[in-house]
Amino acid sequence: MEVIKRSGKREKLDINKIRIALEFAFKGLNVDPLELEADAKIQFRDGITTEEIQEVLIRTAAEKVSPEKPDWQFAAARLLLYDLYKKVAHIRGYEVKDELSKEYRPYNVEGFYEFLKKYVEAGIYGEYLLENYTEEEIRELAKYIKPERDLNFNYTGIKILVDRYLVRDEEGRVIELPQEMYLLIAMTLAIPEKKEERLRWVKEFYDLLSQHLVTVATPTLMNARRPITQLSSCFVLTVDDDLYDIFDNVQKAAQISKHAGGLGIYIGKLRATGAPIRKFKGASSGVIPVVKVINDVMTYVDQLGMRKGSASVTLDIWHKDILDFLEVKTNAGDERKKAHDIHPAVSIPDIFMRRVKNREKWTLMDPYYTKNVKNGKNLEDLWGEEFEEEYVRLEKELPPEAKKEVDAFELWKRLLTVAFETGEPYIFFRDTANRLNPNKHVGMIYSGNLCYEVVQNMSPSKHMGYTLDPETGEVVYKKKAGDVVVCNLGSINLGKVHTKETIEEVVPKLVRMLDNVIEMNYYAIPEAEYTNKRYRAIGIGVSNYHYCLVKHGIQWESEEHLRFADKLFELIAFYAIKGSLQLAKERGKYKYFDGSDWSRGIFFGRKIEEIEENSRENGNNLPWRELAEEVRQHGLRNGYLLALMPTGSTSLILGATPSVDPIFAKYYKEENMSGILPQVPPEIDRFFWHYKSAYQIDQEWIVRAAAVRQKWIDQAQSLNLFVDPEKIDGPTLSRIYMLAWELGLKTIYYLRSKSVMDIEECESCAV
Repeated sequence: MEVIKRSGKREKLDINKIRIALEFAFKGLNVDPLELEADAKIQFRDGITTEEIQEVLIRTAAEKVSPEKPDWQFAAARLLLYDLYKKVAHIRGYEVKDELSKEYRPYNVEGFYEFLKKYVEAGIYGEYLLENYTEEEIRELAKYIKPERDLNFNYTGIKILVDRYLVRDEEGRVIELPQEMYLLIAMTLAIPEKKEERLRWVKEFYDLLSQHLVTVATPTLMNARRPITQLSSCFVLTVDDDLYDIFDNVQKAAQISKHAGGLGIYIGKLRATGAPIRKFKGASSGVIPVVKVINDVMTYVDQLGMRKGSASVTLDIWHKDILDFLEVKTNAGDERKKAHDIHPAVSIPDIFMRRVKNREKWTLMDPYYTKNVKNGKNLEDLWGEEFEEEYVRLEKELPPEAKKEVDAFELWKRLLTVAFETGEPYIFFRDTANRLNPNKHVGMIYSGNLCYEVVQNMSPSKHMGYTLDPETGEVVYKKKAGDVVVCNLGSINLGKVHTKETIEEVVPKLVRMLDNVIEMNYYAIPEAEYTNKRYRAIGIGVSNYHYCLVKHGIQWESEEHLRFADKLFELIAFYAIKGSLQLAKERGKYKYFDGSDWSRGIFFGRKIEEIEENSRENGNNLPWRELAEEVRQHGLRNGYLLALMPTGSTSLILGATPSVDPIFAKYYKEENMSGILPQVPPEIDRFFWHYKSAYQIDQEWIVRAAAVRQKWIDQAQSLNLFVDPEKIDGPTLSRIYMLAWELGLKTIYYLRSKSVMDIEECESCAV
């Protein structure tokens, strides 16, 4: 049998050459190379190319992945790496095998500087890399690359990295290897460091990333080292009840989506259907046409053809258009009122939940009639007791055309029915979020971001008109920027970072990396930079939570789980605050620190005495009082710190269980842009009976665990619920959502049902 080499030359098939690749791939793994060789040979034919042979070997190894033999995922990964090394070496003009020593060297460390210089000049890497690092420094950093860390990848991880994250040349060929990617990201994120300390921080950041101790958001992985450094995941816009502002926000949404940012958009200020326009009664078309425009912009601005833009759109449960809004993604009803590509979310105050419990009436209102209700504020600008007081007054005083009475429980039932059918809307418990907002002294939270883990102060821009120069035709528009929330996200891998010692070491460094993201960021709209520089908000999340539990022998449905979560997330919170405090001493505190809860010794809505008692009870005994005193003196660098985001694609890269979710199944096939990829949880062969899949877990335990974590999180959690349609009924579902509100959760993300198979994973926030 003859094979065709990459050069086009034909030669006899040499099994020994295949065995060299297999030797590299199978070293230290619990799988049999002869088994792969035998199965792969069946697919060989005369005239097969060496590339096809490699593909057959990779595919055959991947197909053998199972809970009993999970090591096949690492064998397949190494075969793919072996192929990648050869392809990249061929493009870049070096040999992976030293002809003299016969030593196998996949990375060309000596030529790294020349490689970087060439592709900076080609406009593929950012010029700032050569501007901030000398040739000598780059050569030193190249020697720090650890090729053996590539062996940490499983097949899915390296396949996704190759298909979506590694940099390509103008012809679409991959030119970068995984450890080079991590080093170049580290170099980008270390640029804000002092010149004399920069190389040390590059190495620190590289170690965190390449050892899979932490990961950063998808846009950071993609764009750090590229010419346009759009590193943030998500942006949150507030739309005012003004035609100019509506379309100004549509333009902002388009620019953000163009640069791969996800969007959260609050539209609760918009007047309802039938409201007056310039005193003409019945003129307004309400919120649905605006939702449809946003929907169309998201599908049009499709992020370089990689994926559609993505936005969650939030409306209040008291808005007069809420019933139409709930139906925007259902398959029944008037198709002219549908918006199938946005993600609806509903903002709910405490008073509504109490009325649902008490089976009372609920009044829907038109925001046009609820302006300037107290101290110049509109109804939607109030929360808690202030909101309830004005809401109850308006129920009585508004004219009939401004309101509509419904049954609170029937509205709740409709919301849950839609969630059961479509997986959405997301839920935002607005009073809890604002009550626990550490920066409520300077603003208010109306909604969340795309994945509903980031909840920060928001406000609309104020438009101040325009000036025209009649001579030149130059038109200048003026506006006062509102608060546009920016999500700067990263997560820690709980599979590797879960002890006090590792958390103490890793979390402050991640705080530093994310603070540097704010400095290095490219901002698609100026309002985002304005907000980001004032609040310096970051969001630290986690992946591999379920693996961390099973590794400690903890069952999901147990009190032990709740105690473990309490201890673990207290440690993460403590060292995140400590990391931000250290940065404040070094770089200064964020603008609005004075007057914040942080400055008054109130952390996560609780006084320091309560936190100290909690710490004693769970056995951590951390010095919270001393920390609070230091924070009072020196401030914090970051106005918001913790948010548990989904970790979709980056969990796959790490081979980790996603975010704080239970596993989907003990074995399944993930279908995404990289094809159909076999999935097993970490160490499934060892912990097979410890893992319990999401649909088999009593969802009340998911909510209870989230409530324990929420005590230590200043923002929110992308909390998924999982239901089997054959085993759930309406009262049970209602009880789960009601429990989430009663236990103090701020948000609920998807209701994932076995019958809803087409839920899109949020990729903008996938950290």
